[in-house]
Amino acid sequence: MPIAVLVARLLIGGLLVVAGVLKAHDGPANTAGIIAAYRILPPLAVAPLGVALPYLEILLGGYLVAGLFTRVAAYLVALQFLLFAGAVASLVVRQIPANCGCFGSGVNTPPSWGHVGVDLLLALVALGIGRFAPGALAVDRWFAGGTVDAQTEGSNP
Repeated sequence: MPIAVLVARLLIGGLLVVAGVLKAHDGPANTAGIIAAYRILPPLAVAPLGVALPYLEILLGGYLVAGLFTRVAAYLVALQFLLFAGAVASLVVRQIPANCGCFGSGVNTPPSWGHVGVDLLLALVALGIGRFAPGALAVDRWFAGGTVDAQTEGSNP
């Protein structure tokens, strides 16, 4: 199980880091514009979220990749994907053809039920990471006095 958690951590963490970097590259104005197109949040919340979201994704993704604060990061990532799923579902239901903005403005992804399903699946995987954390090669293991070596996974702190 520790290797499976490691693989899941690397995949979801890497996905978040890439998504966050692409949003950060777009800049806060573009990210805020994509968020505003969802027509969910009040205008006062859009600009701060446009600034914070890319760096939150990079931070949480980095924590998962490193296996640092793994449980907390994984549960926050699961919550984030659940919120994303709800937001995209609202676009589908309201028939708003906005770009989801998952990977910044450069990748135009229209909302769909398949997209909602992927977000829900990612949330489920993140919950699994949190449940079975920290997995192999995790910094959390080193802090707990264990090992970060994938070959000696006898203890699961």
